[in-house]
Amino acid sequence: MNESRQQQILAGQSSIAQKVFGYVPIQTSWSVPAIHAATQAAKATGAAAPAIRRALGELKDAGLIREPVPGKFQRDAATPKLRKDQAVTQVAKQTVVSIKKPEGALDVLAALSGEVVSLSDEFSKRMKALAGRIEEVALSVEAERESNAEAIVKAKRLQEALREFA
Repeated sequence: MNESRQQQILAGQSSIAQKVFGYVPIQTSWSVPAIHAATQAAKATGAAAPAIRRALGELKDAGLIREPVPGKFQRDAATPKLRKDQAVTQVAKQTVVSIKKPEGALDVLAALSGEVVSLSDEFSKRMKALAGRIEEVALSVEAERESNAEAIVKAKRLQEALREFA
């Protein structure tokens, strides 16, 4: 899989899956607890182990990582794809920037339009980051709720066992 395809698929994943993807090793396969420990050590995410496991499942289903041994995950190295178009457009952009003439009304409007586009891009990035943080907290809350539900079931069993002895 080439880098651009990998980035396209990764962009469609949840924010936690995107963060976890960077900690899945290429040359060796790691278990879920090892990947969870790596993300916690790097302070990449505060998600619980079940959320990490879910993110690994999403990445595996998307074909971004593989599971060579059950319970151990590994990603394949992406093949870089050289694009000639990018070099040409960069040269063209530099030429346009270097040739400045006295500004007319249309030039001012074009500059203002560029500022609006730039501002909207920045706003979009910040909104995506905020959405990612919200999603991460939601996943943590969900994992905590699941563990609380398990604890309640255990407490009820203990309560029933104590009633039987009484």
